Amino acid sequence: MKYDQKQHPLLLGILYATAIYGSIVLAILCIIGVAAAMVLIIPMCILFVFVLISQMRNISSAKKEEDVDYCLKTYFVYKYITMPIELTFAGIIGTIIFAIFGIIIHWPEDRLVATLLVFIITLIISSIITFIVTIVPYSLIVFAVIGLPCFISIEYVLGITQKKYGISSAERTIHFLLQMIPVLDIIDGLYISIKYWNRGRGLAIVTAVFTFSVIALVLSFYLVSRF
Repeated sequence: MKYDQKQHPLLLGILYATAIYGSIVLAILCIIGVAAAMVLIIPMCILFVFVLISQMRNISSAKKEEDVDYCLKTYFVYKYITMPIELTFAGIIGTIIFAIFGIIIHWPEDRLVATLLVFIITLIISSIITFIVTIVPYSLIVFAVIGLPCFISIEYVLGITQKKYGISSAERTIHFLLQMIPVLDIIDGLYISIKYWNRGRGLAIVTAVFTFSVIALVLSFYLVSRF
Protein backbone atom coordinates (compact mmCIF):
# COMPACT_ATOMS: atom_id res chain seq x y z
CA MET A 1 0.00 0.00 0.00
CA LYS A 2 1.53 3.24 -1.09
CA TYR A 3 1.48 5.99 1.50
CA ASP A 4 -0.88 8.83 0.70
CA GLN A 5 0.03 12.14 2.30
CA LYS A 6 -3.65 13.21 2.42
CA GLN A 7 -4.66 10.05 4.23
CA HIS A 8 -5.68 10.74 7.83
CA PRO A 9 -5.22 8.03 10.49
CA LEU A 10 -8.65 8.77 11.99
CA LEU A 11 -10.48 6.14 9.90
CA LEU A 12 -8.06 3.38 10.88
CA GLY A 13 -8.22 4.72 14.42
CA ILE A 14 -12.01 4.30 14.50
CA LEU A 15 -11.66 0.72 13.28
CA TYR A 16 -8.92 0.18 15.86
CA ALA A 17 -11.16 1.48 18.67
CA THR A 18 -14.00 -0.74 17.44
CA ALA A 19 -11.73 -3.80 17.57
CA ILE A 20 -10.33 -2.99 21.05
CA TYR A 21 -13.48 -1.97 22.87
CA GLY A 22 -15.62 -4.45 20.94
CA SER A 23 -13.31 -7.25 22.12
CA ILE A 24 -13.54 -5.99 25.72
CA VAL A 25 -17.36 -5.97 25.60
CA LEU A 26 -17.45 -9.41 23.99
CA ALA A 27 -15.03 -10.78 26.61
CA ILE A 28 -17.31 -9.47 29.37
CA LEU A 29 -20.30 -11.07 27.66
CA CYS A 30 -18.41 -14.37 27.46
CA ILE A 31 -17.65 -14.20 31.18
CA ILE A 32 -21.31 -13.70 32.06
CA GLY A 33 -22.28 -16.63 29.87
CA VAL A 34 -23.29 -15.24 26.45
CA ALA A 35 -22.03 -18.00 24.16
CA ALA A 36 -22.63 -16.08 20.92
CA ALA A 37 -20.06 -13.49 21.96
CA MET A 38 -17.25 -16.03 21.62
CA VAL A 39 -17.92 -16.34 17.88
CA LEU A 40 -17.68 -12.57 17.37
CA ILE A 41 -14.34 -12.24 19.16
CA ILE A 42 -12.48 -13.88 16.26
CA PRO A 43 -13.59 -11.27 13.65
CA MET A 44 -12.66 -8.52 16.13
CA CYS A 45 -9.17 -9.98 16.53
CA ILE A 46 -8.79 -10.21 12.74
CA LEU A 47 -9.90 -6.57 12.43
CA PHE A 48 -7.41 -5.54 15.12
CA VAL A 49 -4.49 -7.28 13.36
CA PHE A 50 -5.48 -5.87 9.96
CA VAL A 51 -5.68 -2.29 11.24
CA LEU A 52 -2.45 -2.65 13.22
CA ILE A 53 -0.49 -3.89 10.19
CA SER A 54 -2.02 -1.23 7.92
CA GLN A 55 -1.18 1.55 10.34
CA MET A 56 2.38 0.30 10.88
CA ARG A 57 2.94 0.40 7.12
CA ASN A 58 1.58 3.95 6.94
CA ILE A 59 3.80 5.12 9.81
CA SER A 60 6.84 3.46 8.23
CA SER A 61 6.12 5.26 4.94
CA ALA A 62 5.68 8.55 6.80
CA LYS A 63 9.04 8.04 8.50
CA LYS A 64 10.80 7.60 5.15
CA GLU A 65 9.34 10.91 3.96
CA GLU A 66 10.00 12.50 7.40
CA ASP A 67 6.34 13.47 7.55
CA VAL A 68 6.14 14.52 11.19
CA ASP A 69 2.60 15.79 10.77
CA TYR A 70 1.27 12.31 9.93
CA CYS A 71 3.20 10.71 12.80
CA LEU A 72 1.87 13.28 15.29
CA LYS A 73 -1.70 12.84 14.03
CA THR A 74 -1.33 9.07 14.39
CA TYR A 75 0.14 9.42 17.86
CA PHE A 76 -2.67 11.63 19.16
CA VAL A 77 -5.48 9.67 17.49
CA TYR A 78 -4.34 6.39 19.03
CA LYS A 79 -3.30 7.94 22.34
CA TYR A 80 -6.77 9.39 22.91
CA ILE A 81 -8.34 6.12 21.81
CA THR A 82 -6.35 4.11 24.36
CA MET A 83 -6.52 6.75 27.12
CA PRO A 84 -9.64 5.25 28.82
CA ILE A 85 -7.80 1.92 29.22
CA GLU A 86 -4.74 3.68 30.67
CA LEU A 87 -6.83 5.79 33.06
CA THR A 88 -8.82 2.74 34.22
CA PHE A 89 -5.66 0.79 34.95
CA ALA A 90 -4.02 3.76 36.70
CA GLY A 91 -7.21 4.41 38.67
CA ILE A 92 -7.37 0.82 39.96
CA ILE A 93 -3.74 0.89 41.09
CA GLY A 94 -4.14 4.34 42.64
CA THR A 95 -7.28 3.31 44.52
CA ILE A 96 -5.55 0.29 46.01
CA ILE A 97 -2.54 2.35 47.11
CA PHE A 98 -4.67 5.11 48.66
CA ALA A 99 -6.86 2.53 50.40
CA ILE A 100 -3.82 0.92 52.02
CA PHE A 101 -2.41 4.29 53.09
CA GLY A 102 -5.82 5.28 54.44
CA ILE A 103 -5.98 2.17 56.60
CA ILE A 104 -2.46 2.77 57.92
CA ILE A 105 -3.14 6.44 58.73
CA HIS A 106 -6.39 5.66 60.56
CA TRP A 107 -4.97 2.64 62.34
CA PRO A 108 -7.33 1.63 65.19
CA GLU A 109 -6.15 1.27 68.77
CA ASP A 110 -8.30 -1.77 69.45
CA ARG A 111 -6.03 -4.84 69.31
CA LEU A 112 -8.65 -7.17 67.81
CA VAL A 113 -9.57 -4.72 65.04
CA ALA A 114 -5.89 -3.98 64.40
CA THR A 115 -5.14 -7.71 64.09
CA LEU A 116 -8.04 -8.09 61.66
CA LEU A 117 -6.73 -5.18 59.58
CA VAL A 118 -3.24 -6.70 59.51
CA PHE A 119 -4.78 -9.89 58.15
CA ILE A 120 -6.77 -7.95 55.53
CA ILE A 121 -3.74 -5.90 54.44
CA THR A 122 -1.61 -9.05 54.24
CA LEU A 123 -4.30 -10.69 52.11
CA ILE A 124 -4.48 -7.61 49.83
CA ILE A 125 -0.69 -7.43 49.45
CA SER A 126 -0.53 -11.17 48.73
CA SER A 127 -3.24 -10.75 46.10
CA ILE A 128 -1.37 -7.80 44.57
CA ILE A 129 1.88 -9.83 44.42
CA THR A 130 0.00 -12.74 42.82
CA PHE A 131 -1.59 -10.28 40.37
CA ILE A 132 1.82 -8.80 39.52
CA VAL A 133 3.41 -12.19 38.99
CA THR A 134 0.59 -13.76 36.96
CA ILE A 135 -1.44 -10.99 35.34
CA VAL A 136 0.81 -7.94 34.98
CA PRO A 137 3.28 -9.45 32.46
CA TYR A 138 0.36 -10.51 30.27
CA SER A 139 -1.32 -7.12 30.75
CA LEU A 140 1.90 -5.26 29.86
CA ILE A 141 2.22 -7.28 26.66
CA VAL A 142 -1.39 -6.50 25.77
CA PHE A 143 -0.95 -2.79 26.54
CA ALA A 144 2.29 -2.72 24.54
CA VAL A 145 0.59 -4.26 21.50
CA ILE A 146 -2.45 -1.98 21.81
CA GLY A 147 -0.23 1.09 22.17
CA LEU A 148 2.18 0.07 19.42
CA PRO A 149 1.03 2.77 16.94
CA CYS A 150 1.62 5.40 19.66
CA PHE A 151 5.08 4.12 20.60
CA ILE A 152 6.26 3.71 17.01
CA SER A 153 4.93 7.07 15.81
CA ILE A 154 6.34 9.05 18.77
CA GLU A 155 9.68 7.25 18.42
CA TYR A 156 9.83 8.33 14.78
CA VAL A 157 8.91 11.90 15.79
CA LEU A 158 11.69 11.88 18.41
CA GLY A 159 14.16 10.57 15.83
CA ILE A 160 13.31 13.33 13.35
CA THR A 161 13.31 15.90 16.18
CA GLN A 162 16.77 14.79 17.30
CA LYS A 163 18.03 15.01 13.73
CA LYS A 164 16.52 18.45 13.06
CA TYR A 165 16.76 20.18 16.45
CA GLY A 166 19.70 18.35 17.98
CA ILE A 167 18.12 17.04 21.18
CA SER A 168 20.46 14.77 23.11
CA SER A 169 20.16 11.00 23.33
CA ALA A 170 19.40 11.36 27.06
CA GLU A 171 16.49 13.73 26.35
CA ARG A 172 15.18 11.37 23.71
CA THR A 173 15.37 8.45 26.15
CA ILE A 174 13.58 10.42 28.88
CA HIS A 175 10.78 11.35 26.47
CA PHE A 176 10.38 7.72 25.42
CA LEU A 177 10.32 6.49 29.03
CA LEU A 178 7.65 9.05 29.89
CA GLN A 179 5.50 7.41 27.24
CA MET A 180 5.32 4.37 29.54
CA ILE A 181 3.54 6.31 32.30
CA PRO A 182 -0.24 6.95 32.01
CA VAL A 183 -1.27 10.64 31.95
CA LEU A 184 2.38 11.77 31.76
CA ASP A 185 2.59 10.20 28.31
CA ILE A 186 0.01 12.50 26.73
CA ILE A 187 1.45 15.54 28.56
CA ASP A 188 4.91 14.70 27.22
CA GLY A 189 3.51 14.11 23.73
CA LEU A 190 1.83 17.51 23.76
CA TYR A 191 5.05 19.11 25.04
CA ILE A 192 7.05 17.61 22.16
CA SER A 193 4.42 18.59 19.61
CA ILE A 194 4.10 22.20 20.81
CA LYS A 195 7.75 22.96 21.60
CA TYR A 196 9.41 21.50 18.52
CA TRP A 197 6.68 21.41 15.87
CA ASN A 198 4.23 24.15 16.94
CA ARG A 199 1.28 21.76 16.83
CA GLY A 200 -1.16 20.45 19.39
CA ARG A 201 -2.10 23.65 21.23
CA GLY A 202 -5.80 23.00 20.74
CA LEU A 203 -5.40 19.43 21.98
CA ALA A 204 -3.47 20.72 24.99
CA ILE A 205 -6.38 22.99 25.94
CA VAL A 206 -8.93 20.20 25.46
CA THR A 207 -6.79 17.79 27.47
CA ALA A 208 -6.34 20.29 30.31
CA VAL A 209 -10.08 21.02 30.47
CA PHE A 210 -10.90 17.31 30.43
CA THR A 211 -8.30 16.53 33.11
CA PHE A 212 -9.46 19.30 35.45
CA SER A 213 -13.08 18.26 34.88
CA VAL A 214 -12.31 14.67 35.84
CA ILE A 215 -10.37 15.81 38.91
CA ALA A 216 -13.24 18.09 39.97
CA LEU A 217 -15.74 15.27 39.46
CA VAL A 218 -13.68 12.80 41.51
CA LEU A 219 -13.19 15.36 44.30
CA SER A 220 -16.93 16.07 44.28
CA PHE A 221 -17.74 12.37 44.70
CA TYR A 222 -15.14 12.14 47.47
CA LEU A 223 -16.48 15.16 49.38
CA VAL A 224 -20.07 13.95 49.03
CA SER A 225 -19.12 10.52 50.38
CA ARG A 226 -17.23 12.11 53.29
CA PHE A 227 -19.91 14.58 54.33
